[in-house]
Amino acid sequence: MFFCAISGTAPIAPVISKSGNVYERGLIEKYIDENGRDPITGGSLSKEDLIEVKASPNVAAPRPSAATSIPSLLHSLQSEWDAVMLESLSLKLQHQSTRQELAHALYREDASLRVVARLVKERDQAREALASVQATLGITPSAPGADIEMEEEAPVAGPDDLAAEVKAKVEATHKALSSTRKKRKAPSGYVSSETLSTFTETSTVASYHSTKPAGITSVDISADGNLALTGGNDKVVQVYDLAEKKVLATLKGHTKKVTHVAFVESEGSNTVAVSSGADGKVKTWSAKDSGKWAVDATIAAHKQDITGLALHPTKAFVATASLDSTWAFHDIEKGTTVQTFEPLSSTEEGSYSYSSFAVHPDGLLHGGGTVDGIVRIWDVRDKTALAATLSNESGATIPSLSFSENGYHLAVANSASSSIGIFDLRKLSLLHSIALPTASAPGGGKIDSLRFDSSGQFLACAGTDLRVFKNKTWEEALLFEGNTGELTDVRFGPLGNSIVLSGADRTVRVLGVASA
Repeated sequence: MFFCAISGTAPIAPVISKSGNVYERGLIEKYIDENGRDPITGGSLSKEDLIEVKASPNVAAPRPSAATSIPSLLHSLQSEWDAVMLESLSLKLQHQSTRQELAHALYREDASLRVVARLVKERDQAREALASVQATLGITPSAPGADIEMEEEAPVAGPDDLAAEVKAKVEATHKALSSTRKKRKAPSGYVSSETLSTFTETSTVASYHSTKPAGITSVDISADGNLALTGGNDKVVQVYDLAEKKVLATLKGHTKKVTHVAFVESEGSNTVAVSSGADGKVKTWSAKDSGKWAVDATIAAHKQDITGLALHPTKAFVATASLDSTWAFHDIEKGTTVQTFEPLSSTEEGSYSYSSFAVHPDGLLHGGGTVDGIVRIWDVRDKTALAATLSNESGATIPSLSFSENGYHLAVANSASSSIGIFDLRKLSLLHSIALPTASAPGGGKIDSLRFDSSGQFLACAGTDLRVFKNKTWEEALLFEGNTGELTDVRFGPLGNSIVLSGADRTVRVLGVASA
């Protein structure tokens, strides 16, 4: 006869574990469900490891020695009763102690609320007294500000408007561009939709950037289409000569991944590269007289990841947006922040945590997509009011958005539904919706970058694949699926005769018309 290693009694349904110990089946299965291991050895144990012992049914299980007589049974029952009473007493004492602690906590909370109410009342009385004194002295009281937490340093309030010099430059650019927009036509020799539909991969820059961590996050190309500027997950910015097929510069300085890059080219000035990173910093780079690229300025723009970067049409300013719920306007030449736009009052619904950003082609309006599906459009001249607010129905993160060159349309990506919403800025309403294959469908999925071309005729969407749509009809003009990894950014080349793509597979691809 053998005994259960847990109860010490003869088992009715004995089983043996792989450790060699005997158990009552019900007891050991319950222990395995709760702990998943052998109670004696501590090793892993499952129900499948138990082996049933074939015992003779003719042999009756022996009675415990304590249950062989009436006095023994009475003694066992008395012991059980004593244990139950002791446990009940312990629970009563614990309950009483908990009630006392709760009563003390409620008393302290009540006292705290009384103190706070008294302080608020005294503050209001002091404000009323101050307003009365100011009225007596003929001083116009300032607008009451929000309460400031004592643990943090009070922020220094900036002017609501841009500096006069900056404002004049922005307004002059807006006036010059908007006055000619209706008359503007696509340049001579610009690619047609028929030609664009025949685009194939004409060249590839593979194994670009580092493998740890791998992936190109953003790309831009120069006005002549010869240079490519890329930012990577490896914290590096690189300048690549597409014509010569060689790296001209590897720019290091960001402490986290580079999120966006842009070339700044203006007549009579050296080409400047602008980059932003998840470290919250904006850096400007340029080629010195020796031809070697180096950093010009570092702007501590935000406290969290920079998720959007937009070059202003003046080519003198660049705007950035961040997950820290702010967006900022920077002077490229001076390497300084001109204005920071913070969240407005609590009357505005939704988050200000930006996930994407873009500038209107006339330069006055800037739009930021948020993590909860809201597009907030600002007039750069006034930091105290929104020009417009748009939202998608899903409330999902907006990974990218782009203003059309015609100035009327805004393309907004919807990460939840794998779709693109085309908004009419004149009516502030959804004009059209482009449904893409969802992530579960073949060839469907993610949207990383939206980009209108410089003529406003095409809209490119890069992500799981590349799709180019015609303006107005929104028909698909081109589908490219030759990428091996996710496409992270897209740019149109000069006259639309090429499309440059960056990918998570460390590859830059150039699409165009295949040479005969």
